[in-house]
Amino acid sequence: MSQRAIDFVNHWIEANVHATRPADMAHHDPRPKQLVGKCTAAAEAAGISREEILDGLGDLEICMIAAIDRAALAAERKRA
Repeated sequence: MSQRAIDFVNHWIEANVHATRPADMAHHDPRPKQLVGKCTAAAEAAGISREEILDGLGDLEICMIAAIDRAALAAERKRA
């Protein structure tokens, strides 16, 4: 397992995932795939391969769905 891949993705998500609504997978929400592409490009630029991310985190799209949902929940809590 690559701790540097995990740390990179967690920091990237914190800096880049902002949502006003939860992920809508029933209607093929494009945001998770878009975020995966951006995150993996940034990781590769930092010398972290897709394989290293997969080994450390598993399915990055599932991580992005969860991150979108967490960000939407946090935004909702701020409004309340």
